[in-house]
Amino acid sequence: MKKLILFSVLISILSCKKTDDKSVESKILKELPKEAEVKTFNKEVEVELPEYSLIKKENISVKTSMDADAPLNKKFAFKYLVSNKITREQIEPLLTKLIENIISEDYDIDDLTIWLYSDKNLINGSYDVAMATYSPSKGEVTKEIAVSNNKTSYVANFLIADNFEEHLKNESEKKSSLGLSYDLRKKIYQELANTETRAREKLDKIYPYTTNFDTDNYAKKLDELSKKYEKEISKKYKIDDEAVKSIYQEGDQKGWFNY
Repeated sequence: MKKLILFSVLISILSCKKTDDKSVESKILKELPKEAEVKTFNKEVEVELPEYSLIKKENISVKTSMDADAPLNKKFAFKYLVSNKITREQIEPLLTKLIENIISEDYDIDDLTIWLYSDKNLINGSYDVAMATYSPSKGEVTKEIAVSNNKTSYVANFLIADNFEEHLKNESEKKSSLGLSYDLRKKIYQELANTETRAREKLDKIYPYTTNFDTDNYAKKLDELSKKYEKEISKKYKIDDEAVKSIYQEGDQKGWFNY
């Protein structure tokens, strides 16, 4: 889903919810900038959010203390898949938007963590894009906070993965080179690298080594049969000679040898 939003560091979010149906107070997610910095930071910037989708929601709630009557700290972790085209400038607006949406839908959540991933296969590990937390500034959900739902002390904190741009760029290149996936290029390389071994195994049966072994003829036949196998692989994967050369070079550089 793509949306255009107006993003400012002075972002408002739901605060202390009243039981008498009065208007919900606004809450600034981040600490206010220093007075001298207000003119710089308090600017609305149009940001296009990247595509994203929820892939996992985890309930990790715990009691606020060991007391038998202690209220529950309603704690959740949300994991999202985002486009690998995401930029650094889009991360904070996206995380802010997600926090707003989640808290708006379930104001009883006391402690919130959001993880952003570029690959759904990574969701059981640490985020590779960014993460955010939304919790009391002192980091602890007390009994009073859990009971009252008073979020006036809450702040949002954002963490961006180290070198995430380089990581996403490398992953994108892996998937897009020659129009072939990374795994497929690696598979083709290993088949290409195995052509001489295949040819040698066949020729050794036809031309067993003897005292009068014709080395030059064997080498010629080996080259011819290796090239024949290479052509078969090119036809199998519908790639031309330039693609074969490129895959050879990439595989040699990245050590795709299948020993």
